[in-house]
Amino acid sequence: MKLYDKSISTITGLLGEKADGSYPYDPSAAWPDNGHQELVLLRDAAYELGGDQKQSVNSTCVTTTPGIVTEDSVEVFGKDLPDIKSDVSFARIAILEIEDPGEDEDAYNAIKDLEFVRYNVFPTGYMSRISSENNKEKVRISKKAVASGITFQKVGQSYLKKYKSMPGVKHVKIIFATDPPKMDELISEAKKVSEITSTLTHIMDGIPTDCSHCDLKAVCDTVDGIREMHMKQKKKDHQRMLEEED
Repeated sequence: MKLYDKSISTITGLLGEKADGSYPYDPSAAWPDNGHQELVLLRDAAYELGGDQKQSVNSTCVTTTPGIVTEDSVEVFGKDLPDIKSDVSFARIAILEIEDPGEDEDAYNAIKDLEFVRYNVFPTGYMSRISSENNKEKVRISKKAVASGITFQKVGQSYLKKYKSMPGVKHVKIIFATDPPKMDELISEAKKVSEITSTLTHIMDGIPTDCSHCDLKAVCDTVDGIREMHMKQKKKDHQRMLEEED
């Protein structure tokens, strides 16, 4: 499954070759998880990531291509949480290498399951608000968490632990970026990633369509493997229809 490979290459290129901080997987270093979304009131907040009209974006990219993600790690571009003094633009990107799921439907289910992880990590003092519609992720950091030593490394380890508990996951890279210089381009590429996933949903739902008039035609035309998946699914749906008629 290489549907997101071009986007992964674009995103990593936009962030730059060298991270300001890079940390291997260490589950013992994970920040405590609250078990549920914690309410951090504005008066208790040190600052917001992506707050006060700052830009924000999150994206999950999945691949089976060996070598794209060579190890489990957390990478930080820009200032880390202890060094931030006011609201900043924010990006969080998850790049995952998984085992080949085989069937297209299994691949789709794996992607959706891994996307859902982002809603199930609850670092203490780290209140995230995620919009699946526009790929935004805003985070409010509590003053108490900052005083207690919260860092992106520790929060990232919490995400790694959750992803590593999922079946078929081989390697994970969690990327945090604050005030990235190419934020507009990152937002644009995250939108493309979202469009690929939306196209997969469209295909797997088996909705009959005239490709020449489909809103997602541009994705099928530019992303390697999507059109083939679509044609295979249409054949399956047609065969199923014939069997039901018999």
